[in-house]
Amino acid sequence: MKKTLFLIIAALLVLGLVLPGCNGGEQEEEEEEENFITIAVAGPMTDLQGQNHWDGATMAADEINAAGGVDVDGTMYDIKLVKVETKEATEGEDGSTGTANLLAVIDDVDFVIGGFRTEVLSVYRDVAIDAQKIFMNCGAATGSLQFSVVTDYDTYKYWFKSTPYNETFLVKSCLKMTATIGSILKATLAGTETANAAYVKDDFKVSLAEGGKLRAHIMMEDAAWCAGMVLAAQAYLPLLGYTVTGTTLVSPTAADITTEMNAIKALNPHMIFTSFSGSVGAVYSTTKADLGIPAVTVGINVPAQQLIHWDNTDGACEGEILLDTYPVGIVTTPKTVAFFNEYLDRFDRYPVYTAATYDAILSVTLAMEETGSLDPEVLIPWLEDPDNAFTGGTGAVKTAYYPMPDITIEDGQLYALSAAQVAELYDLASYGKTYNQAEWQCGFLSGVQQPHIAHDTVYGPGYQTGAGSQWQLVDGEGVKVGIWPINLGPNPALVDQYGDWSFQYDGTTKYILTIGNMLNIPWDPYA
Repeated sequence: MKKTLFLIIAALLVLGLVLPGCNGGEQEEEEEEENFITIAVAGPMTDLQGQNHWDGATMAADEINAAGGVDVDGTMYDIKLVKVETKEATEGEDGSTGTANLLAVIDDVDFVIGGFRTEVLSVYRDVAIDAQKIFMNCGAATGSLQFSVVTDYDTYKYWFKSTPYNETFLVKSCLKMTATIGSILKATLAGTETANAAYVKDDFKVSLAEGGKLRAHIMMEDAAWCAGMVLAAQAYLPLLGYTVTGTTLVSPTAADITTEMNAIKALNPHMIFTSFSGSVGAVYSTTKADLGIPAVTVGINVPAQQLIHWDNTDGACEGEILLDTYPVGIVTTPKTVAFFNEYLDRFDRYPVYTAATYDAILSVTLAMEETGSLDPEVLIPWLEDPDNAFTGGTGAVKTAYYPMPDITIEDGQLYALSAAQVAELYDLASYGKTYNQAEWQCGFLSGVQQPHIAHDTVYGPGYQTGAGSQWQLVDGEGVKVGIWPINLGPNPALVDQYGDWSFQYDGTTKYILTIGNMLNIPWDPYA
C-alpha cells in the first residue's frame, strides 16, 4: 500500500500536479559554488509540534553557521533547512501530505529530522528510507516504529530516534513520578485525617479507601503511541499500591470531553494518570478545573509544556505534574538553560520536546565532522558505536542508541541484548545489579513491547531520563518548574536495571500538592 502511494505521488510530481514542500522562505538564495548540508525538517508546521521542530532546527543551523559551518574532511559546509509540511497532528491525515512534500525535496537533502504522529509517520518516513537518507525521529515514541530496524536492518538502518524515548520508558518515568508524588499525597491525607477526621472529605479519606489504597484513573489518547502505555499503567499501578478506577481513552483532537470527565469525577480518584500529545491535553486541563475535579494530575501532556498553558487555563493548571524535557531552570546538561533562555527570547514561548531537533542536527553534523563524510553508510556505524554517544545536546546528559541485539529468542518477534552489549552501556555493578537476559529483551513478548530496540535512545540516569515539571505560582506568575527526579537519599527501591534514580538535576525545586478540593479546611499548597 505504501509503495503504491509513493509511485502515484511520484508520477504526479513528474506531471507537475503536486506542489513541492515549502521551505518557508527562511533561507536566502545562495551562490551555486557554496557548500551546504541540506536538512529536511518534517512535521505539522502549523501545529505546536512542527513549530518546535522548525524552531529547534533553526537555532541549530544558526549556531553552526555562525561558528563557520561544518568541517567535513577539510571542506566547510553551511546548514540549509527545508521545511516539509506533514499535517500529521490532524486526525485522519493518512500520510499523503508528508509523502508528497518529502518526495518533492528528498533528492536535494542530506538527511531528515522531525516526525510526530506514529500512524502518519509510519507512511511518509519510507520516502527517506527508500532514498537511503538518515531520518532522525524527533517526536514519535512508538517502539514498533524502531523495531523495523531490528527485523529489516538493511532497509531501515537509516532510521534513528532522537527524542523521545519509547512508550515503555515514558510510562516507566511517569510511574516513578507517580510513586514518589503518590506516597507523599497519601501521607499528607492520612496525616491530616489523623489530626482531625473532619478535615478530609469522606470521598478522599485514606481510612475509607478500599485496602487503604489511593485511587488512580488512567486517561490517555486513543492512539498507537499510548497503546503500550495503557497496558503498562493497568499492570503496574496496582503493583505500586493503587486501586485503578478505570481507563478512559479520548481522541487526540477532542474538543469536548465533558462527559468523560464527569464520569471520572464520579469515581473520586485521588490521581489521574495521563498521556496526551494532541490538543486534547489543553482541553483536559480546562475541563478538569471547570468541573472541580480534585484529583492530582501526573503524566504526559504536551500542550501543557507550553508557556501559554497557564493563560489558556486561567491558572487552573496549577499543580499539574507532567513528564517534560525543558522545565524552567533545569540543568539537564550544560547547554539546557542557555538553549531554553534563547528559545524563549526568540520565540516568546517555552520549547516542547520536539524542539530537540536542535540536538539531532548537532549530533548528525558531529558525526559528519568526526568521520569526514556525508555518506550514510559511513555515518550509521559511527552513530551506532556507544563510544560516540552524543554529549553536546540539551535534552539528555548523553544520547546513545541500543544496538542490534545479539540474542535471537524468536525470529521476527523477540530478541535480547547480550551481557557484553549491556556492559557497553551500563555499569551494572556500580549500582548493585547483574545481567539478567529477561530484563534486556527487544521486541514483543505476548504482545507486550520489550523496549531495548536498535536505534532507539538509551534510557536511564546518565542518559535520557526526562524531567518532571509542575505548574506553580512563582512571584505571582505561572511558571513550569522542575520537580523530578528527586534526590531522596539511598534507597534500594529507587534502583532499577538502568541505575540509581535518587538524584536530581541542578535547578530542581520543591513540588506542591493542590489538594484543597479534597479537604474541608483551607489549604495553602506553598506552605
